[in-house]
Amino acid sequence: MNKAIQLYQQTRQLTPQSKQLDAQVLAQICFALERAMDSRDAFALNQVCGDCRLVWVTIRGLMLDEQHPYPQALKQSLLQLAETVLNELQQDPAEADLPLVLQISQELVAGLST
Repeated sequence: MNKAIQLYQQTRQLTPQSKQLDAQVLAQICFALERAMDSRDAFALNQVCGDCRLVWVTIRGLMLDEQHPYPQALKQSLLQLAETVLNELQQDPAEADLPLVLQISQELVAGLST
């Protein structure tokens, strides 16, 4: 298993409100992505897209873990979203549908925050 995923899982076990931690991490990425999109700074966009990719790779890895506590149907839905986002993030930021990536990420933040 990826070292980043292992560290994340250890942190989740130590955090009683893991959904809040998940929402915070993703909300920070959303904020950075929105700022980079508004500024049209190519360097900032490349950097935040890399960070976003790492977060979504981690989400995908966690949803593939059979021991993850989410219901199977929810894990499948999140896997589909992760694949959609990761497909966009494989493209050059100028070509990617970053508003879609931002929208999906923000909706996941909202879902985790309830």
